[in-house]
Order: sequence, then structure tokens, then C-alpha cells
Amino acid sequence: MILAGANFGCGSSREQAVSTLKGHDLIIVAKGFARIFLQNSVNLGLLTITCPDIQAAEGDEIEISGSQLTNRTTGRQYPFSHCLRPGRQSWLRAG
Repeated sequence: MILAGANFGCGSSREQAVSTLKGHDLIIVAKGFARIFLQNSVNLGLLTITCPDIQAAEGDEIEISGSQLTNRTTGRQYPFSHCLRPGRQSWLRAG
């Protein structure tokens, strides 16, 4: 899992930026995503989650459950949404 700030992937207009992350089987949780990076994520099947209120420090243990993230280190919970409409979410699930 990578936790990131706002506009994650800004300046990454090529699919290689996403494919290198996809190769590590990561979930990207960010406060927001750059439009082109997000579209490339859909194209290549990289799971992205938007969680604008997430607060965490390096080494914190994060759990994803249902539609919320839990920082198990601090005990705080944060609602999240998938960046994608349901139809595109089904593309990711299908691989």
C-alpha cells in the first residue's frame, strides 16, 4: 500500500508510471489523483482509493475494510471512495 497526498501521479502522463506500481501489486490510497494517472490506472488495473481525510505516519498500520480505512496505530477511521464509477470498478475486478 502507498499512502499519498493530493494530486498523486501529477506529471505522470505515460502508462509506465502506473505499470511499475502495478508490477508490485500495490493499492494506492491518496487524498486525490491526477486525471491522466487515474485513467492509466483504469487502463492497467491498478487499484486506487480516494481518502481525502487520511492521516498517517510512516510505519502506521492501515486496514481497509468495507468503505473505510482504519489507522490501527492511532485508532482513527476514515471513510473512502473508489475513484471510479461502478462500471469501471467492475473492469478492475475482472482484471
